[in-house]
Amino acid sequence: MDPPPPTKPPRGVKYGKDESAGCGFLVNVIKSLGFSETTEERQKEKLKIEQEFKRSDLRLNELVSRHDQQLTQVLPLFSQVAIEITASRERIHAVKENLGACKRLLQCRRDELKKMWTDAVQHKYVLEMLEQIQELRKVPQRVVSYTAKRQYLHASKALTDALNTLNGPLQGVEGLADLRTDLQTRRQQLYHRLHEELVTQIYKNSANEALFAFQRSNSSRLNSSFTRGIGVRRSTDRIEANARVRKALAEMAQGFDLENAEIIEDADLIDPELSMSYFIAIIVECFGMLHKVPDSLETLRVQIQTELLNVVRNTTQQLSAVVAVEGSANAAVNGSSNPLLMLLEIIFKQFKAIAKTHSLVLKNYLAVGQKYAVVGPQPYDLTDFWAQAQSVLQLLLTDYLDIQNASSDESSSTGFAEPTSNINSYFLRRKAANTKRSMFKFDKSSHIAGSGGKEHRRNASDVSIDDNMGSQLDGSGKGSTSGILPHERKQQREKLLICTPDQNVITKVYLPLMGYIQEIESFMKCKPGQPCSLHDFVDNYIKETFLSKGHNRNLQLTIESLSKNQDAWRTIISPEEMKALNLNRPLLQSTVMVERRLVETKNLIQDLPCYSEELLKMVCALLKEYRENCQAAYRGIVQPDSEDKRIYSVAWLKDEDISRFLKSLPNWTDLKISSQRTRQTRKLQRGSFEPSEEESPLQVQQRNIREAEMLTSNLGEGGITQREILDDIGVLKELAILQESMEWFSARVSEFANELRRPLVNGLNAISAECTANIAIKDGTIKVMTNLALEFDELANTCLLVLHLEVRVQCFHYLRSKSSARNNSYVGSKDDILEPDRQVQVLTKRLSEMDEAFSATLHPRKTRYVFEGLAHLASRILIQASNYLEHIDQITVQRMCRNSIALQQTLSNITASREVALDQAKHFYELLCMEPDEILNALLERGTQFSEMQLLNALQLSCRACGITDANLLASYQQKLSDILGAKPSKGIVV
Repeated sequence: MDPPPPTKPPRGVKYGKDESAGCGFLVNVIKSLGFSETTEERQKEKLKIEQEFKRSDLRLNELVSRHDQQLTQVLPLFSQVAIEITASRERIHAVKENLGACKRLLQCRRDELKKMWTDAVQHKYVLEMLEQIQELRKVPQRVVSYTAKRQYLHASKALTDALNTLNGPLQGVEGLADLRTDLQTRRQQLYHRLHEELVTQIYKNSANEALFAFQRSNSSRLNSSFTRGIGVRRSTDRIEANARVRKALAEMAQGFDLENAEIIEDADLIDPELSMSYFIAIIVECFGMLHKVPDSLETLRVQIQTELLNVVRNTTQQLSAVVAVEGSANAAVNGSSNPLLMLLEIIFKQFKAIAKTHSLVLKNYLAVGQKYAVVGPQPYDLTDFWAQAQSVLQLLLTDYLDIQNASSDESSSTGFAEPTSNINSYFLRRKAANTKRSMFKFDKSSHIAGSGGKEHRRNASDVSIDDNMGSQLDGSGKGSTSGILPHERKQQREKLLICTPDQNVITKVYLPLMGYIQEIESFMKCKPGQPCSLHDFVDNYIKETFLSKGHNRNLQLTIESLSKNQDAWRTIISPEEMKALNLNRPLLQSTVMVERRLVETKNLIQDLPCYSEELLKMVCALLKEYRENCQAAYRGIVQPDSEDKRIYSVAWLKDEDISRFLKSLPNWTDLKISSQRTRQTRKLQRGSFEPSEEESPLQVQQRNIREAEMLTSNLGEGGITQREILDDIGVLKELAILQESMEWFSARVSEFANELRRPLVNGLNAISAECTANIAIKDGTIKVMTNLALEFDELANTCLLVLHLEVRVQCFHYLRSKSSARNNSYVGSKDDILEPDRQVQVLTKRLSEMDEAFSATLHPRKTRYVFEGLAHLASRILIQASNYLEHIDQITVQRMCRNSIALQQTLSNITASREVALDQAKHFYELLCMEPDEILNALLERGTQFSEMQLLNALQLSCRACGITDANLLASYQQKLSDILGAKPSKGIVV
């Protein structure tokens, strides 16, 4: 079922906020009567109202009676007020009529008043223009005054305001055209003055400050030529001036009013760095006021190279004066430095100071550009500055390295020239720059228009003050790269150099120069594998000019001279050279010459560590060639005629068993150890060293006996002929000199190879990463050098062993030749008994000659090694000679004893010790003079001193001398000898 529809609620009774009020009460009464539905209700309401009216009437009458006096007073006052209001209305009406009349009168004079007001305004404007014109006429004089006081900010503001006035409110005044032109000219002159002042701050003052700083840090190296010419001022004035400058700079940075910024009248009171910041900020602010920011930036960029060249020239002049005062242009200051090194150090410090100033200038330009909303080309950056600084350094190095003369032949043959008219075009930004080709060519200058193609080389010193004018701006003041630069001058100026140009200068300046290059690459933020142009320039010069045409060429010529000159193996050094090398024995001239090339290379590796591999390759080639030449020289000495001639000592040495045996003996080991310790002693500059453990006399004798037995066993039955020995003492002397030379040279090569294992950079702390990677010498190269040193040492050992064996071979030749050994004609005159055998006399003479030759050419230890043990061999040969005697007599024994004594005396003189080994030979032949029974009794009493075969041979010769031929008797003597040898141990040393 649907719900019933909603019913309208009854209207409510609304009353006013104040029901007691009359109006509200009346409204309520009307509403009550309107809402009443019956007459009774209306009657009730009427009665209620009447009752209320009566009460109100009663209350009113009560109040009137209560306040009757006050009402009596109020009514007259009300009447008086009403009269006054009426009078006032009448007066106001009169005033209104009067105002209407005034209005009508003013309307009549309005046009006349308007005309008079217009005339007054015009007169006021004309007065203001006259005052402005009067002020404008004073501007030129004020600008001159400000400029003279170096108050450039006030001068710029005055000119800018004046020109703004002339081009603004007074633009239509034709009479001010001359004044406008004059102010524009003065603005351009002020711009040029400001630019000159900025250039002075950037280049001259920065360079001077760097120069003064260098002079302060090196006061002992430079004299007073670099001292500052500013007198000492009061410290209070300086403090106040610096405080005012700092306050002015802070206000300028915060954009305050700039009219009060220039408050310094004496710039000498300000600290140099603060003064530079102050003036640069003022000048750049002036450029902003003069609307010359783009032009000044372009002019600065164009003039970088010219100004840097001026800095180089001025510094060269000052340093040349210092060197001239010391008396020699090539002498280092106080002998501690090279003038060119000092010049490069000063110039690079100046360039860094100038770059720092450029950074400050660009910072101020950036702030001014944002302040004045400058629209134009982007300013240059420090990369552009360092690019042009590199070109200046290349020009400087070109002069001192004498590249022009070195490359004159090559340049004339290639005929290459770059058709550019401005070197600054090289420094423009390019996207495609990934190339190893050098960006600059300074061996020839650009073509000059109208000069008929004549070329002029630009030198770092070919700059004067006039060069600045070539790139200054003309009347328009706009920067231009087409201005005449100094390198396009037709007039060739004289070069100013602090020392004589020389290609070898690169070795002195390379290490510090690479440090400068690394700093430049860090400034330019060069990527790995993309070195700066100066790095490429130095690298190309060293590889293509200095090494290929200089050092490497000298090495090649040395190799060729050694190959072609046959006398190089006979020429020795002079006594003066021996003294200079601290040597006691002469060496081959060729060895010393090659060693000097080795020292040159060693010094070059220290000076040019990045090119060590290239240098070592050439040195290894030189050493290999010299090794082959030395081996050929050795073969020429020991085998000069043909392959058919056989030298017995050389043949013995080729026998591996003999060579290994000789090198295993203690005397050879001690000799090599002693030589090594001697070299270490010289290297460490010590006075003495602990000697190796010496052999006992018994060990020495046993070792000499072993050597004598080994050589004797290897000697053939045919003996040694005259053709199989080195009979020329001169040849032996050459062999000795070759041995000393090879051993000395081997030690130098080995020392060089050992030094390569240590870090090669000497005093270089800052070099490029690419160069650092190439400094470490490859192990293969060091191994090649070490092997070459061992080969030279092996050749020296071979020469010494040949001499050692040759002396013994000649003993075999003279003491065991067929003519002497098997000749039994020892019987002669009585005078002959007193003299040794002729062959022995020849041998002793030969030994004396060899000792004299070896003493002058070999170290005493080596001479001792050559002759040590020779007595044992001679004694053994003399005893073995008895095997070839058919019979023995007194004369033969005396002759053999004389031979032994003669050899003993000679060898004792040589070795400075009594050679007791030859006493054995004399005792053996004295034993032959006895009868067989006496020999056996002597053996029983004194023991056996000889071998069984030697004693058996002596017993047979004694029996033969006594005429004993009975076989049974001979057998009994032999049996007794065997019993004695078996019963008693031998005494002494068996020879």
